[in-house]
Amino acid sequence: MNIGRFPDLKGTLFIVTYGRSGSTLLQSLLQTIPGAHIAGENHNTLEGLFRAGQSARQTLRDWGQQEQPANHPWHNADRIDPGRFEKALAKAFVQNVLKPPQNARWIGFKEIRTGAVNDEFAAFLNFHRRNFPNPFFVFNSRNAEDVANSSWWKDEPRADVLHMIRKLDDRYADFAAKNPNCSHHVFHEETVKNPISLRPLFDKLGEPLDLPAVAQVMERRLTH
Repeated sequence: MNIGRFPDLKGTLFIVTYGRSGSTLLQSLLQTIPGAHIAGENHNTLEGLFRAGQSARQTLRDWGQQEQPANHPWHNADRIDPGRFEKALAKAFVQNVLKPPQNARWIGFKEIRTGAVNDEFAAFLNFHRRNFPNPFFVFNSRNAEDVANSSWWKDEPRADVLHMIRKLDDRYADFAAKNPNCSHHVFHEETVKNPISLRPLFDKLGEPLDLPAVAQVMERRLTH
């Protein structure tokens, strides 16, 4: 898949989670992979691209099965190429949002807002799978009670927060179980207690777990 000129690129890492889950720590731990360019959040920019692709597909499906005359309200719908359009959007995202160095081996980012797509969660992740090279999803969960007690979540209705976290955790577990070759589910408590628990994830990526580098990350105090 031609996403740009990255001759050493192995794939794309997507950290999928919710706020106050320890995802910034996980982002930093994945950055210990040589040549990994793992960015932070971008306000779920890919959702807009996903919606644009959906619109193009719907137009082709509803009005593009045959050529429409020039005076028809859906003229040119038959010429829409949703697949090519989506891949162009993904390429633009990499080049203008992620902006990795040309020697990057892994590119990607973390996002805490993927839950906004609700019941289209799997379809949204399949958009990633269609349009990014060798996509891999790292789902990150944390104890729901601890999340609800953390930062801004304390100001939200507790029952709503707990329901949201548990629903998302279920979605992560379901997708990871159905797609084990391109996803892995990690848990913040396990990561903090025993960073070696990340070894299965790194094994799936075909990368060594650099324990001295991991230790340095774990010792670094986050500022947010």
